[in-house]
Amino acid sequence: MVEKKIPKILFVDDEENILKSLKRLFIDEEIEVLTANSGFNGLDIIKDNEISVVISDQKMPEMNGAEFLARVKEISPDSIRIILTGYADINAAMDAINKGGAFRYITKPWNDADLLLLIKDAIEKYRLIKENKYLTELTKKQNEELKKWNTQLEIMVQEQTIDIQNQNKKLKELNEQLKKNFRQSIEAFSSLIEMRDKSMSCHSKNVASISREVAKEMALSEDEINRITIASLLHDIGKIGIPDSILAKREEEWNEYERNEYRLHPVRGQVIIAQIEGFKEIGQIIRYHHENIDGTGFPDHLKKDAIPLGSRIISMADAIDRSANVNPLAKNNYQKALNEIELYLDKKYDRQIFPYLRYIISRKINEISAQDFSNEIEIHPSKLVPGMVISREIRSGSGILILAQGVILDKKIINAIQRYYEIDPPKTGIFVIREKKAA
Repeated sequence: MVEKKIPKILFVDDEENILKSLKRLFIDEEIEVLTANSGFNGLDIIKDNEISVVISDQKMPEMNGAEFLARVKEISPDSIRIILTGYADINAAMDAINKGGAFRYITKPWNDADLLLLIKDAIEKYRLIKENKYLTELTKKQNEELKKWNTQLEIMVQEQTIDIQNQNKKLKELNEQLKKNFRQSIEAFSSLIEMRDKSMSCHSKNVASISREVAKEMALSEDEINRITIASLLHDIGKIGIPDSILAKREEEWNEYERNEYRLHPVRGQVIIAQIEGFKEIGQIIRYHHENIDGTGFPDHLKKDAIPLGSRIISMADAIDRSANVNPLAKNNYQKALNEIELYLDKKYDRQIFPYLRYIISRKINEISAQDFSNEIEIHPSKLVPGMVISREIRSGSGILILAQGVILDKKIINAIQRYYEIDPPKTGIFVIREKKAA
């Protein structure tokens, strides 16, 4: 986990009274304020300290603000840089933004409240950048562990790591962009997990989609919906440590050792997830997603409401997708899966959740029924539009599964497909069917 520290900010100005005024402004804040009366002194301070935000006056002798911030960018590129200037020096402020990569400029005289808010926003931006670098590094370390277990998986891990790293390059923008790309990293890592079992195309993503829709129908809070969605994407992460020889067998073919090894994967999943700050509840949901209502599940034989709600939802979504994954465009597979779950209500599955699941799956069955499967076409990714249905699974040029058969396209999915085609293009176009037109 990234260590929590009191953030440090640095004010650089050759006028002592301005430095004192700025320092007084932050006297009641949990922020350590450092000051320097010249650019050279400021550089010395930055070399010896981790500085979140640097605020520099433009007009200074020997080294002006634009020149100073350009030097700061070289020695501490993650520090958020702000230029302080008079109304008559706007061109100089633009120079600081262009040369020194300044985040913003502030004109004199400043408004204390606005300045305080701006610097707090800059501190948060710096924190998110550092947090993202930590998460990227954590992903790299986990990928190194995967290499020990499976040589072939190493190549796949490297490809996914490159994709994650490419996404992470964009994470030096506004806070919303940082959070959005973090979610994309979670989805990419869930795809990594599925490479262990190529028979289950997009299983984690399908389970996440069903679980999220069920949670929405149950009117759960947005935070709870997001936790369930992330837990769904990573619910099989513990399978990374299971030998291929076990995953290749059917459950009834396992010996006692193999069965016990498989039943450890929810616990291993929780251990992996526990390393990420703020993921404690997500780890618990993952640990208990194989528990049964009657206490016959694993790993802890919990019963009824002792099993987290998110785990109960994922358990049912997992069962649905495992039955329907054989052919996602066959509505009979979904109906059969629903019927099987209904037989095990109050045994494996939660009766109170079932009506919401049935509604979501029935809606999916109706969507499949509304499709015209006789008019399959092959098109370029640039021609994709929302509402089209993927009629054949999509794999990248190097064989990585991008999207499963049966997915209904929206703008987000289309953008993801187009990104993959730029990085690792397949030899063919995309095979789709259009929504059936009303008569």
